[in-house]
Amino acid sequence: MKNPDWNRNELILALNLYFSLSFGQMDGKNPDIKKLSNLLSLSNLNSGFSRSISSVSLKLANFKRIDPISSSKGMTGGGKLEKDIWNEFSGKRDQLKDVADTIKKDILESRKRMFIQWLEGGLKPDGTSYQRNTIQTYANQVDNTIFSEFAINKQDRSLYEVTNIEELEVISMELHIGEDNKRRKDLRSAFQSYFRFILNTTDQEIETDQFQKDEEGESRTEGGRKVYISSKPERDPALRKRAIKQHGTTCKACNFNFGEIYGDWGNGYIEVHHLTPLGDNETGERMTNSLNDLIVLCANCHRMVHRRKGITLSLEELKQKINRAAYGREEL
Repeated sequence: MKNPDWNRNELILALNLYFSLSFGQMDGKNPDIKKLSNLLSLSNLNSGFSRSISSVSLKLANFKRIDPISSSKGMTGGGKLEKDIWNEFSGKRDQLKDVADTIKKDILESRKRMFIQWLEGGLKPDGTSYQRNTIQTYANQVDNTIFSEFAINKQDRSLYEVTNIEELEVISMELHIGEDNKRRKDLRSAFQSYFRFILNTTDQEIETDQFQKDEEGESRTEGGRKVYISSKPERDPALRKRAIKQHGTTCKACNFNFGEIYGDWGNGYIEVHHLTPLGDNETGERMTNSLNDLIVLCANCHRMVHRRKGITLSLEELKQKINRAAYGREEL
């Protein structure tokens, strides 16, 4: 299903970025385009879709078509709302920036509230609850203290904009550089809580991606940190939550349940599988229905579904293989 049309706030953010770039900088390699893609995806988490890097680049090309000083024709697509936003703000750049800054602030405040709610309902590694004052302190430290205290240059990004696990791992290592004191230890505790928040609210198919990277990306060295050069589709953590709520935590292929085997330690754990792999989507983004497009699988079955490069087994195909191996027959 096609993603919804861009709304007013999204177009304002895109136009503000458009005016900050030269015409030669409007491609997907530009880090500012990647940042906007991530920000827009965060804003749409609860709606079940994201804005890919390519879609942001295309939207800038739509504005190029409208821009009278552009020598390029830009993209031929686009809608009436784009022209309305252009006419409203093209001659008011300062006002545009103020409005865009407010929209971004609102998105990050929403992200901050999600973190607070997670802390309120979660437990610390020692199994105890977070105290009320600790929750607010951690939320504020993630917002505006950690990067500045450790002199980490993220080009005016908030830590709430960082959701990539590998990037968070790099930041975690940077937090252990330099002199240490109680304040820095407290800030690391806040960061680790945020890291756990991301791990718990991110589609855990990231584990399967780790398996697939050996085939899909380039890696160098063994035993230490690997450097991967690959392209990974964006996933929506809200969809994962809804899928588990709708499908439960018992594997749809082999009926394995982590809670039954591992007790409390395994309760609630399961992996979520896209029936149509995200990498098969030529447009780079699509609407996903958690009830019809996702199923739950145990880690073993999920690995088997993706075992062969370029082949994704259907649920029925996987069940047939299980039964053929166990009973010598094709049907349950």
